[in-house]
Amino acid sequence: MKPIVLIHGYSSEGKGRKPEEIYGTLPRDLRRLFGRSNVVDINLSRWISLSDGIALDDISFALERALRSNQHKRLLKSGFHVIIHSTGALVVRNWMRLFQDDHNPWPIANLVHLAGANLGSGLAHVGKGEVFRWGRQVFQGIESGVRVLDELEFGSSKTLDLHLHFLQDGHDVFEDFGMQEFCAIGSATLKLAWMVPIRYVKEDSSDGVVRTSAGNLNFNYVSVTPTAEAEGVSVKDVREEVEKRRENKQVLKMWYQADFSRLAAARRAIPFAVLLDTTHTGNEYAIVTGEKARPQVLPRLEDALRLDHDAAAYARIATEWDDVTRKTLSAVGRRKGRSALWDVHAQYEGHSQLIIRLRDQFGVDIVHHDIRFKSGGKKGQIPLESMIEDVHVNRLNRGTRTYYLRTVEFDKDTRRWVNQLDSVAPLQLEISGAEPQSGDIEYLPLNLQLKHDDLVKMIQPMRTTIIDVTLLRLPTSNVFRLKRT
Repeated sequence: MKPIVLIHGYSSEGKGRKPEEIYGTLPRDLRRLFGRSNVVDINLSRWISLSDGIALDDISFALERALRSNQHKRLLKSGFHVIIHSTGALVVRNWMRLFQDDHNPWPIANLVHLAGANLGSGLAHVGKGEVFRWGRQVFQGIESGVRVLDELEFGSSKTLDLHLHFLQDGHDVFEDFGMQEFCAIGSATLKLAWMVPIRYVKEDSSDGVVRTSAGNLNFNYVSVTPTAEAEGVSVKDVREEVEKRRENKQVLKMWYQADFSRLAAARRAIPFAVLLDTTHTGNEYAIVTGEKARPQVLPRLEDALRLDHDAAAYARIATEWDDVTRKTLSAVGRRKGRSALWDVHAQYEGHSQLIIRLRDQFGVDIVHHDIRFKSGGKKGQIPLESMIEDVHVNRLNRGTRTYYLRTVEFDKDTRRWVNQLDSVAPLQLEISGAEPQSGDIEYLPLNLQLKHDDLVKMIQPMRTTIIDVTLLRLPTSNVFRLKRT
């Protein structure tokens, strides 16, 4: 059995505290399961401060230095397993990105994400003032450095690019790193959170800090780029298209093409499970410290850490973890629905994150833009836009919007979970850009027609879909002219 390294979220929960205060009985339980000498705690807050000048790269570099220290360098020789919590997910994945070439063979065998904040947390943009105002007992474990919060915010380009890095040739986690990842998260929240006027501590399909869809590494990726024909379009033609959009007329020309080759279905499945009655932090049901969460958490850790690198066995665990999620939903479905403050069924209704990132052909964010969802279809089909419950524009990357969609509903009459996407209507995605500081720049508007089957392929409950749109930015002839004499 390889040693186990525990890495908690980057926050003041770790500053000056003993491991047992951060992890509860988890180290003891792991030692009982795997042997006393196999659990090694690397507590990042012992190495660095929580100042606002600290960034994710700094923390990942600190992890590298810690592993190369005399105290822990044996881990690099023997190899080890890692269990992370919360922001530890970004720390480890970023460390992999930065130091992949420095470790051969790659030292991590299995990496378990317990409520990993892989694709953001709503509390990252709430603001530190509100967090402290409403009490550390609710928000214990929420990250505290401004630059780290920037990278945790929904739609952070740095974080999106971090995960997209592992879709590239030569960076496949299973094939090229020889490593297996596992994701487990709860979908319950603290009772105290229902008194807090911040939606992100009590969102449905969330553990009170991280959305289930944000903790799931089985994300979908779609790129939308201009066609070869679009490259030669004149600004005059573009302005005609823009005028149609302003008059709410349909833009018929298809100047853009979508690439669906990097959807989750085309990749190796990463085991993902939603655990019953499990929260992010704060009480006896917390995924790391909670005693009452242990029956849910420990079997998943055994599944992961006892698994040798084997494609067939890894696929089997992914299927078994899907069954864990189904059992969780089945158990919730048998419960009475509403308490004094909240509806337990709604809390487990699956949601999806849809991230649309707009950049021009030079990779620059398109700050001034308009995104419209226009659903058509037959009677009884459900418009995608009717599922939207929250929209967030990233503060640093203003061309990126994150939509939160309720894609599963609980039918109280039949007591069944109903996937709304099964009845989703075909959709036209219309996007326009503008450059308010110049009359000599136009963006070629996008009209992407998505059929029912396209939407079902690219959006699933408890998953994130990233749509990267390259909107063509065109100058008029006034910007540059060549004149023959």
